[in-house]
Amino acid sequence: MTRTTWRAAALAALIGLASIASAAQADTTLTYVGASGQYKVYITPDAVRIDGDGNGWQLYRRADPAIISVSPKDQTYTRLDKNTAGEIRHQMDALRARIENRLQQLPADRRPAARAAMAAKIPGLDGKQQSIGLDHTGATDKVDGISCDVIQIVRGGQPADKICVASADALGLSSDSFGTVKSMFALLRNMLSGTGLEGIGLPYRNLSGMPIRFHDSLSGEQRALAAVSHDAIPSSRFAIPDNYVEQKPEAPSPGN
Repeated sequence: MTRTTWRAAALAALIGLASIASAAQADTTLTYVGASGQYKVYITPDAVRIDGDGNGWQLYRRADPAIISVSPKDQTYTRLDKNTAGEIRHQMDALRARIENRLQQLPADRRPAARAAMAAKIPGLDGKQQSIGLDHTGATDKVDGISCDVIQIVRGGQPADKICVASADALGLSSDSFGTVKSMFALLRNMLSGTGLEGIGLPYRNLSGMPIRFHDSLSGEQRALAAVSHDAIPSSRFAIPDNYVEQKPEAPSPGN
């Protein structure tokens, strides 16, 4: 899988888990903004679509256990499911072995710096389980008039970014839509297991709601919720054009 596709996985961590009010709406569109622009998260009982800063987007359909990264520019899409995730784990293992072989050819005093440089380019290169946790600060805030709880992210035992999490009740997310979100993140977590990429993004399975203010862990940019809509989302929003060509996902490489 390319670094862009892993970024897609990281973007998916925008959405968390929450208790749901019975009066919530069936469809929900969340619009987030940051310095580089806006992106939208479309949620229905059947599917989730995430539109990023560029023209690419990601798709999950509850009846089809896969996360699909779509590139309108290239008219291609990449499908990541439990089978391709297994292939990527093997590719990552092979990549680590090749890089380690290269490093062993360097003088011993140059290896640490070279290894660190490669690790900065390739997520999960060391293959170690990435730890990520939450520290509930007890503080509250509001974003666009919506109350949220301030939570400290802890990566590798060290404080990282803070996020503000709103309950799905406050956002009007329906229980059926919540079920789809939950199944998507369960799939994502299972696919990342064993890749060394478990710590990317947010610990979404452990959140008690949805982040409405956070820092993008890849760009360093702060993003915040700007609008919530419950207008019906057409099914065409979740359809991949028939002329798009499927590409096989690949593990990250030094050139990605």
